[in-house]
Amino acid sequence: MAKQAIEIIASEDTFKNLSIFENIDQLNETVRTHKEMFNSELNKTQIAVLDLLHRYSAKYKGVSFLTKNKMADLLGKSRRTIIYVCNRLEEIGVIRQYAMKRRSDMQQTSNAIVIQPANHKENCTQETTEIAHQENNISLKQKHNINTIRKEDTYEGSYPSFIPNSFITRVKPLFPNVKEVYELYGKVRLAYLKSNLERPLEELETITITAITDAISALKLRRIKKGYSYDALKAYLYGTAHRLFLEEKRRESVRNNPSLFVDFLSGKSALVRKLESLSTAW
Repeated sequence: MAKQAIEIIASEDTFKNLSIFENIDQLNETVRTHKEMFNSELNKTQIAVLDLLHRYSAKYKGVSFLTKNKMADLLGKSRRTIIYVCNRLEEIGVIRQYAMKRRSDMQQTSNAIVIQPANHKENCTQETTEIAHQENNISLKQKHNINTIRKEDTYEGSYPSFIPNSFITRVKPLFPNVKEVYELYGKVRLAYLKSNLERPLEELETITITAITDAISALKLRRIKKGYSYDALKAYLYGTAHRLFLEEKRRESVRNNPSLFVDFLSGKSALVRKLESLSTAW
C-alpha cells in the first residue's frame, strides 16, 4: 500500500487550530475523565505516556509535538513501545495523531498528538466507571452463559449522545454495557479518521450500520479468523469499517475530481486521452 501523502504543515497557526480546549482546567478534567473511563484497560506505561503528553501540551492546550524518540528517552522505554502505546491510545479515542511536514523543505517532521475531548462524560454517570469487565479474550459463550449477573455488570444508563441510536440498537442485545458500545463505536470512528473523508461521520450512518451488522453476523457465524471473542469482533469491525470508508473515499474523490479518473464510457483515462491528442502519426 502506497504511503499516504502528508498534507498538514507544522506551524503555530496549525497547532492553535488543533487545540480544542479553552483553558488548562478543561484539559486537566478531560485527562482525568479518560483515566477514569479506561482505568481497567490502560496499563502503567500507557498512563505514563498520557501523563507525559498532558504535561507537554500546555502552550497549545492539548497539543503536543514530542517525538517518539524523546518520549522514549523521558520514560526509559523503547521507541517501538511508545509507538504501540500511542496507537493504542488513538484506537480508544483518547488521542489523535497528525502527520506533519516542515514548511522549509516539506519533509516529514514529528507528529502533532492531540488529546481528544471526553464527549461521553456528560452522558455517562459515575456508575459507568465502576463496571467490572472481563478480559477481552474471554469468549462470548463464557460471558453470556452466566446465570447470575450483577447489576453493575449490565449497566444500561445513558449512552454517549454522539453514538447513533441505530448503532446502539444493533450492539445492545449482545453487549449491553455502555463501555462496550463505546469501544465498538470507537473502532468505527478510528476507521473513519484513517480514511480522511471530507464528509462528517454523522452523515455516514449507513456505512456505520453496515459495518457493525456485518461484524456481528460474522461473529455469530464464526467467520472471524481471530476467533469467537469480543476482541476478535473489535478487530473485524475496524477492518470492515475501514474498507467501507475507503470505498466511500474513492467515490468522494471521483465526485471532486472526475477528470482524474477513468471515463468508463470510453474506457480511457483523462491522461490517456490527453496524450492521444498530442500524438502524431509516423
